[in-house]
Amino acid sequence: MNGMILAAGLGERLRPMTNTTPKPLFGIGGTTMIRNTIGHLYAHGIRRIAINLHHLGGMIKDDLKTGMPRDLTLWFSEEPVLLGTAGGIKGCEPFLKNGEFVVINSDILVTADLDAVIRAHHENNALATLVVRANPWPETIGILEKAPDGRLLRYLSTRHPDYPTIADTPAPMMFTGIHVLSPAIFGYIPGGRPVNISEEVYPPLLAAGAPLRTFEYHGYWADIGTPASYQAAKEDVNNGLFTPYRIPI
Repeated sequence: MNGMILAAGLGERLRPMTNTTPKPLFGIGGTTMIRNTIGHLYAHGIRRIAINLHHLGGMIKDDLKTGMPRDLTLWFSEEPVLLGTAGGIKGCEPFLKNGEFVVINSDILVTADLDAVIRAHHENNALATLVVRANPWPETIGILEKAPDGRLLRYLSTRHPDYPTIADTPAPMMFTGIHVLSPAIFGYIPGGRPVNISEEVYPPLLAAGAPLRTFEYHGYWADIGTPASYQAAKEDVNNGLFTPYRIPI
């Protein structure tokens, strides 16, 4: 099993901090966000990891040159133009195309059991398995709907024209930033341009009846997308609510 970390974002809501430090290098509990994410993947046996880079990508690449175990391979996809969530995945196709892989955002803290997600992905013979959780902020975060058996029924970003009609759906779900993908997904992502997976990939696949599944997660989750959420995440770490993953060397 391979992995991919999405680390190319601009971190616009965190300016001016991200003017000089890319979000993946923000400190958290004595490590950095991206090292925590690498440690999470490594703890689940993933030894080959692709990382896409854009904003201050050279700083990230330089930082990761040291402190890595011998059996870990890092492969970088540098994006001169920001390619979006799906475009970033497409850019890592040369490294990831030969098997299933886990994709995870570099700006989240989560303790999801990736082994369990991978097993569910295999058991359902899925094209994609999205890790989801209850959505406490449906007015600002896109909504997922799933069937009782775990099938993904609908994925709407807040920009979708139908979004206001379902924003008050009972028990809405949200995407956590983790999914397991089969390599066939590359055939559904246009190359050579920016592509958003929540708008241009998953909705058409759902409409075509593709096997998209969900895995419901009930543990700790936080992102650091704003100064307030970053400060809250650091306080959670200080209070023992989340312990960052470490990379064994």
